[in-house]
Amino acid sequence: MTAYPRKDDFVYYVGRFLTAEWFYTREGKMSGADYYKALPAPDRGRFYQIVKLLCESPFGTFLPKTMYRIEDNENKIYALKPNDERFFNFTAVGGKIIITNAYHKHSQQMTKIDLECLKVAVRCRQDYLVRTEEGTYYEKN
Repeated sequence: MTAYPRKDDFVYYVGRFLTAEWFYTREGKMSGADYYKALPAPDRGRFYQIVKLLCESPFGTFLPKTMYRIEDNENKIYALKPNDERFFNFTAVGGKIIITNAYHKHSQQMTKIDLECLKVAVRCRQDYLVRTEEGTYYEKN
């Protein structure tokens, strides 16, 4: 059985063009949001500014690679890049950016630990797609 978090808990930012949401598991856990909440205020602020810029930008706008870039072309996983933090995400139907999980960057190149975090993001995307197709991701009112 799915534990549905309150919409106020999983919707991070609603912009003119996109809405950023935290991915949540069937148990209602949001590892990306938990990681974000543990960050110092300046890092949370930088993350907020990047998400706001992304969500307020018209479709087709490209943010600099220093802020946002694709990490996995095959699975369409992107990374929001505030400072040395990486927040994996993907886009979904309805103008949504689903933020899955995050990690602290270890080096210029992705390490084995970083790649494991990317694999988690891929699994989250697959789970999201299955659950939205089933109609079980979002709580029905």
